[in-house]
Amino acid sequence: MQLTTAEIQQALRISKAIEAHLEHIRTVNVNSTDLYSMLADLDLIERDPGHGNHFRLFLQKLVKANMLNLIPQCTAMPRSGGKYDWTFNRAASRMPTRRAAPAASEEAATEVSS
Repeated sequence: MQLTTAEIQQALRISKAIEAHLEHIRTVNVNSTDLYSMLADLDLIERDPGHGNHFRLFLQKLVKANMLNLIPQCTAMPRSGGKYDWTFNRAASRMPTRRAAPAASEEAATEVSS
């Protein structure tokens, strides 16, 4: 299963918001339902009557695409019926970083050598 660029960007924005929130509250093993209102307030996930059902479905999609590492704070513990228990902990050292595009670095190298 492939993720779209928009889904990857959404996961990265969610990860950044979760890291900032966990840094602020200084709590460990936070559940997805505890993060739901914060993420919905930031318009990073859709509000739903299931208090985070869309968020948990998005996390499941990341697991199926083997891309849960986009949100390194998240740990998925499998349960029966294909469901998961989601826990979140700080992961500042494992946060994805932005890399310069290869074309930009090649142009910079030619400008320096000229």
